[in-house]
Amino acid sequence: MAALPDVALSSQPPVTWPPDDTEESVLGTDLHQLTITNLRLGVNELAALQTPPGGPIPWQASGQIIFNGFQRPDGSRYQVLPDVFVCRRAFDIRRKSLSITLNGPPLLIIEILSDATYESDLDMQAGKGFSYAQAGVREYLTLDPTGEYLPEQGLGWRLEGSAYRIWPPEPTGRWQSREIPLAIGLEGLMIAVHTLDGRRLLREGEIERGLAAKDRQRLEELAQRDRQHAEELARQAAEIASLRRRLEDLEQGR
Repeated sequence: MAALPDVALSSQPPVTWPPDDTEESVLGTDLHQLTITNLRLGVNELAALQTPPGGPIPWQASGQIIFNGFQRPDGSRYQVLPDVFVCRRAFDIRRKSLSITLNGPPLLIIEILSDATYESDLDMQAGKGFSYAQAGVREYLTLDPTGEYLPEQGLGWRLEGSAYRIWPPEPTGRWQSREIPLAIGLEGLMIAVHTLDGRRLLREGEIERGLAAKDRQRLEELAQRDRQHAEELARQAAEIASLRRRLEDLEQGR
């Protein structure tokens, strides 16, 4: 009797693409986390500067928490933990997750490339690029400070209609947002968040030094003002003494 052909009794499940983000997959290196920290810090500090007294903040940045409502090309939903996202309105920071339904799509999402996520982050046809565009995220920026996955260290896209188009950097090398008044670039391996007039916002480890420098500058300004005041008093005293001598001379001449 001829041997029967082998029949596969079981098979591996198909690979789901893009895969769900997990806390492990988005963790990355210390540089990865430092970049996220400084992006959030800069974006939120600028929001504070733009907030009128007693008014609501104009946007709020967070990251690496679950943001529900994104879909794969096949329509299935999946778990996304964007490295940095910027919402149009403030949200309760005690929440463990946000959603497109309740919070609306982020104005801006920034992904810091890592070995675990870069393929999905850069896939504009079936990865996060597709999902973010389909959800209505206005701007999407991918950053690679080490240049390991992107020699140019970053690529950006803007939503035009229902599809993403390349968001080129400015001649300064920074990506200037249309949604919020800031520009984002890199200085070597370090992220830099700038105001539209070119001022770089402080990063982790610089705030106390910046405050101390301002205190020293203020003390120097006060000391300079005191010196100028003392010089003016001395000048006035000399002028008064000169007038007195002239008055004495006039009196003696009489």
